[in-house]
Amino acid sequence: MALKKTFENQDGETSNGYYRVSEVHTQYEKGKDAPMDLGATFFVEAYYYDTGEPAIWTPTKTNKTWTAEDCGAYTLTLPDTEPVQNLIVKAYEHLKTLPEFNGATDC
Repeated sequence: MALKKTFENQDGETSNGYYRVSEVHTQYEKGKDAPMDLGATFFVEAYYYDTGEPAIWTPTKTNKTWTAEDCGAYTLTLPDTEPVQNLIVKAYEHLKTLPEFNGATDC
């Protein structure tokens, strides 16, 4: 599962890409006499749609690594009844609700 979406490439032009969830981590907190807190953190990576190459490079003017701007960590609060096996599907559903993934389609 992935999301198809365009992004600005290293030349400042628009490229077709796909975004995928690479990791999902859950966190459970329950203090004494406190309600349960269940959440998830997931990481998103971008790739060029046609070649499958990662959308990451190192600019020549700086030594910083560049990646498509929508990549990185996202968080999601989960209800206490959510089965963990549905986290990946939930992560993609959550991405599609965010403004930076407006217009993204399943692929």
